[in-house]
Amino acid sequence: MTTDRGPGRADWSHWTAPSAEDEALLAAQRADDVDAYLAVLARLDVFVPRREDQDSKFSLRKSVVKVNQLTVYGRLNNAIRGTSKSALTVGLEYATTRHGLRPVLPIHTRALVPDERPEGVYFHQYMFPGWVQELAKQRQTVQLLVNPGTPLERELNVGKAASWLKRNPRAVGRWVDLRTRVRTVFNEPFDGDLARSLACGAHLALYNAVPWNTMGKPWLDYHSERETLRDWWGIEGPVQWQNQIDALLDTENPRPVDLVLGIRTERGAGTRPTGDLATDTAQLTEAVTAWSRDRGVPEELWRELSDIARWVTTCESWMRRDEVLPPEGIVTTQRGWDWGRCVNMARWGLASGYCDRTTAEQIVRYAGGLCARAYADWNELSAAYVLGRVVKMGRQGNPEETYRESLGLHRTLMGDPGSPWRNLKLR
Repeated sequence: MTTDRGPGRADWSHWTAPSAEDEALLAAQRADDVDAYLAVLARLDVFVPRREDQDSKFSLRKSVVKVNQLTVYGRLNNAIRGTSKSALTVGLEYATTRHGLRPVLPIHTRALVPDERPEGVYFHQYMFPGWVQELAKQRQTVQLLVNPGTPLERELNVGKAASWLKRNPRAVGRWVDLRTRVRTVFNEPFDGDLARSLACGAHLALYNAVPWNTMGKPWLDYHSERETLRDWWGIEGPVQWQNQIDALLDTENPRPVDLVLGIRTERGAGTRPTGDLATDTAQLTEAVTAWSRDRGVPEELWRELSDIARWVTTCESWMRRDEVLPPEGIVTTQRGWDWGRCVNMARWGLASGYCDRTTAEQIVRYAGGLCARAYADWNELSAAYVLGRVVKMGRQGNPEETYRESLGLHRTLMGDPGSPWRNLKLR
């Protein structure tokens, strides 16, 4: 089926698609098959140029609609009569351009977001199906121009695309579906030192459905990244961001979990698991109690360390059961949890405008170097990350659920043929 404006005279002979998703789009484009093209987009996130300055002399009402865990912002103008609501709202909200004589709204797959952004514009992330269907509900009739200036360029009508999605519900992907496979972009490093360092942050990249090897770009999903830093980390500016980077990279002041692991190593308490969780837990908690008594630590800290000790032995028993750790394996340091998050913190800082790419890359390389010195292989690093995540986040909510989620990430990264852990060495 060919309905919308297709590839025209694009020359594909010397062009390489920068991701597996773009390869699928290219195959559909070569066949001039809009059904196949939409079937690929129906499973993808896309990036849309939105205006940074949303002030207007008009009276606008802002409505926020949650779609597949992404936010769609719609603006409705009720003050002006006789003006096309479609043209007005799209023109105010998004950065449209012209394709020939027609106004169009450009959208981009992740690997093809332009390096340079138009003045006053940032690229906002949406799941394509939810966003298009929301535009259609608002009776937006704008034409979409997918990946303009590339062999993948295709013009799509919002209404027709939304109708196709409605007719093909099984083709529609969800945000969570993007977490089930390791994503890679081919126009960023996928071997060498920087790639290995980026792979140290692969847990969180997979969780966020981000290609493991992308550094990202300034202003890429700018507002969402800043909201994440503010809401989850309390970061609202470059100084706070740098302070958090320093804390994640700090190797001089151990966090409570590493303090417990260090006590175990120092006192030889449970360094060889017995296979009985109650015995292993008793050995470690007794060692923590003795260490705390010898140093006269406050009771509140002793109670915290004792609770952490119980969760350390519990989580390690789960990991041995599920073959994340070998039968007698333990975790000696959970700093990989901090260093893996630091890799992603560098990416978020770049997107949020808190640092430039050179600085972000330096941070990533440094964190990756720490991982390579501390762990023998990806499996050891992953076990440390899982332990750190379960003890920190699980104690604040549901440890079992946090573990199951973390185990799924581990298994995907260890098993997916496209995973860097299958194709690169940590050292």
